[in-house]
Amino acid sequence: MIELRRKLIVTLFALVATACGQTVREPIVVSDAWSNATPAGATVAAAYMEITAAEADTLLSATTTVADHIEMHTSSEENGMMRMRPLATAPLEAGQPFKFAPGGAHFMLMGLRQPLPAGLRFPMVLQFEKAGTRTVQVLVVEPGTR
Repeated sequence: MIELRRKLIVTLFALVATACGQTVREPIVVSDAWSNATPAGATVAAAYMEITAAEADTLLSATTTVADHIEMHTSSEENGMMRMRPLATAPLEAGQPFKFAPGGAHFMLMGLRQPLPAGLRFPMVLQFEKAGTRTVQVLVVEPGTR
């Protein structure tokens, strides 16, 4: 019941703002969420996406039903070797996309509970400092197709 009221209020606000000639921006927009398919027995996978915040915010953490936990990492090349380091949080600048992409920032799904076959969609819950939680669906693709 509370959720229905919240949706009605948000819808009403959007209608009023549109009638006044204003556009309503989503506080967080997540696009192109994907992960590579994994072989049977794999215990880790990576996930990628692009996140844009309407106002400055911070991504604090992520969870999913397909893994025991998720860590955020960043990769960089140092002296010809790729190094992966923990990323405690991801600062989001207003209107500037933050990309989780191969070779850079990414989510590490640790302790996979199941293989990730191509075509599967699984939920990831993102926890933001100001915007609260957002659930996104991650599409599993064949390796090498992105």
